[in-house]
Amino acid sequence: MEVTDREVFEIAVNAEIKAKEAYEKLASLTKRDIIRDELLFLAKEEDKHREVIEKMAERFQSEEGTPRKINVNTMGEFKVIAEKMAEVIKKPDVNLDEIYEIAMEAEKVSEKLYRELASYAANEKTRTILEMLADMEANHYTILRKQYDYIMRYPELYKEEFYDQLIKDINFNF
Repeated sequence: MEVTDREVFEIAVNAEIKAKEAYEKLASLTKRDIIRDELLFLAKEEDKHREVIEKMAERFQSEEGTPRKINVNTMGEFKVIAEKMAEVIKKPDVNLDEIYEIAMEAEKVSEKLYRELASYAANEKTRTILEMLADMEANHYTILRKQYDYIMRYPELYKEEFYDQLIKDINFNF
């Protein structure tokens, strides 16, 4: 797929916004503070990514004049996951595992996109920033994967009544 650098930045910014919204929605669905805090942390991270991408887009535009066409193989995949994420966060009855699965997929695709864009970077500083963003997306995937595996392994812990009783039953006196 051929897109201009500007279009890539616009799509990336949009995806970061959708990822932030998805994490915020997921955080609002959970009753567990530790999960909510983790998801709100990821939402803030996505917002920081958006800011970095917007600054890169401004700088690139001011330095380059006319945008050039580049071939970004991951772009189609990136657009699909961004659309999926936008659809999921609009659903009133979305479940936890569905959002986690899409969020993990989005983090993987984002990592691939940023690595691919780094190969087109006009200078070392831009390349480093894009590689850093890719590494952060990989880290986000790991965080989500661990939490998802935990939720799938212990689904009862995420039912409020079971969790509340468990906390009552634990003796914190050592």
